[in-house]
Amino acid sequence: MPSAHRTAAFASVRQWLTIIAVDIEWDEEDATYIATRSERYPGALDIAVEWTREVLADVRMIAIVPYPSSRMGASAFVGWSPSAGRVLLVLAYQDLDGDLHGLNAWPASGRDLATYNDRDGRDEEHR
Repeated sequence: MPSAHRTAAFASVRQWLTIIAVDIEWDEEDATYIATRSERYPGALDIAVEWTREVLADVRMIAIVPYPSSRMGASAFVGWSPSAGRVLLVLAYQDLDGDLHGLNAWPASGRDLATYNDRDGRDEEHR
């Protein structure tokens, strides 16, 4: 169960995304990195940049600010991608101009997936 502090962070970042960030930018290297995950991890899902935009557009999306395992203090956005047919985690940072830049993305699992699914008491298969 998320802490009150973490829940407040979700709400404030959710509002920030609605007002400021309308898109996520990916540089060529990072876009290629997420699109070729299966080359590094057998059986892994290759992630399309468009799917990450769907995550940010998900009305149930949650934000984890900062993401605990990020060494640079990046944020994680966990949400549903209809095209991928699953919940994804998108790791990104906001630059000084307010633009959101993608760093990495992968299928959500463990605590991140459970937190997303617990938002309204439904699990992924009941979408």
